[in-house]
Amino acid sequence: MLLMKAKEIKKSVGARELLNIKGLYLYKGDRVGLVGNNGAGKSTLLRILAGEGKADLATVETYGSVAYVPQLENENEAVAGELASKWHVPDGSVQTMSGGEQTRKKIAAALASDPHIFIADEPTSHLDIDGIEQLEKELTAFNGAVLLTSHDKVLVNKVCTTIWELEDGCLTVYEGNYDHYLKQKQANKQKAHKEYEAYVQEKNRLEQAAKQIQAKSAKIKKAPSRMGNSEARLHKRSSGVQKAKLNRAAEAMRTRIEQLEVKEKPKEVEPIRFDMAQFPTLHSKRAVQFQGCPVQIGANILKANVHGEVPTGARLAIIGPNGSGKTTLARQIVDRSGGLHVAAPAKVGFFQQQQENLHEGKTVLENMIEDSPYTQTFIRTVLSRLAFSRDEVDKKAAVLSGGERVRASLAKVFLSNCNVLVLDEPTNYLDIATKDSLLEVLKAYPGTICFVTHERALIDDLATHILSFADEEPTVKMVAQDGKEHKRDGAEEVKAALLAVELKLSETLGRLSTAVDEHEKQELDQTFQQLLAEKRRLLQ
Repeated sequence: MLLMKAKEIKKSVGARELLNIKGLYLYKGDRVGLVGNNGAGKSTLLRILAGEGKADLATVETYGSVAYVPQLENENEAVAGELASKWHVPDGSVQTMSGGEQTRKKIAAALASDPHIFIADEPTSHLDIDGIEQLEKELTAFNGAVLLTSHDKVLVNKVCTTIWELEDGCLTVYEGNYDHYLKQKQANKQKAHKEYEAYVQEKNRLEQAAKQIQAKSAKIKKAPSRMGNSEARLHKRSSGVQKAKLNRAAEAMRTRIEQLEVKEKPKEVEPIRFDMAQFPTLHSKRAVQFQGCPVQIGANILKANVHGEVPTGARLAIIGPNGSGKTTLARQIVDRSGGLHVAAPAKVGFFQQQQENLHEGKTVLENMIEDSPYTQTFIRTVLSRLAFSRDEVDKKAAVLSGGERVRASLAKVFLSNCNVLVLDEPTNYLDIATKDSLLEVLKAYPGTICFVTHERALIDDLATHILSFADEEPTVKMVAQDGKEHKRDGAEEVKAALLAVELKLSETLGRLSTAVDEHEKQELDQTFQQLLAEKRRLLQ
């Protein structure tokens, strides 16, 4: 059953054509995930389809009621009864609610209208894991059509059966969830590589053939001076025919080259590799220790006792409900306060949502360089991963958008002279593609990371240890390879293997600090990365 039909959607912002979509359709039972980079026009398209925004040109027909959950606006509509209870919506005005409570209220109000079409722009913003899982259940069971954009990859995978990709103003439809979409994109990329290689090979073959034919033509000599006139005329005629024939063949080769369908070389992504010679290595077995420390704001104790230790090189995910004390603990680590211990030589870098580490009058690149031990080439590589183009690195921090500020602030923390990172919700306001790039940078980071997050994909793909504030007494637990938490068992063979790896790490670092030859440095750096990976595997 068709619920929505839209044709010729056009929208420009200044001189830029933001949307140019021929047509799209929504049917009952469709669950569509709209994906695209920040600034691609996703929110604009959703507002147009929901009847909340204007296009330069568009024909949108709906055959049923539409509920729209915006990303930013507060929802003042009252919510009561079962939905209010299910979504834990408190009484009172939105001005007294937290960000998570406001999001819950917007979702509950939209569902209360029993719509045929549910359109949502980042409905997971500020929701904790329980709230996101509740939303998954509601949308999976929803009887109408769902169209949403979300930075939560797990939700898009579980809910959506179709992906709409918005790129350069155009919409491309992919069947399946987000993982299937990525596989199709990867297959297309591999196909593009093969087509480019075949194009280059054929072009080279034709060019070489043309050169060989041209060389044969050039070797045809003029008539020797000792020849008589009649012989010379015969030779000239014969050689002229041969040269003309060869020249036509060479020209035919060049024409075939011009007629080849040109294939552009696919962009190659350079791997992230931190220079260990510049990295301030932390020579300590434990970066952070929680010694039964309380988590509190003034006299208000959020958690009386937090236990456990964070080994150097580990990635600790601090998880739990909103308001339980996760950010407070992160600040205590940074301040080295409240009954916890941070290794004395540790240099702590802190990312917080307010992005207070950027100098407004400096460019993005200048902000990175001022506190970084790394080369400008490497800094540009990291910025490129976080979606800063070659020109955008020269933008002043004062004119950055909200999403750009988050990315720049994150990059400055990674690239600073630190060996312990404390990150408070680092994936907020990042699109899925940038989150994947962020994960790549975090995996390559050689130091210790403690991160507060509700992002399940980040927890699954990065964390070696978990500290859950859902527990009465949060305790650091290791993450097994199957994803289940378990306490460190202290097996003797694991301890022995860890000790051996740590000895090799120390030896490699010593050699790195004195190495002069660049080739030797690269080999030692590669060895160090392999040892770090082995250490993380043993810690799991």
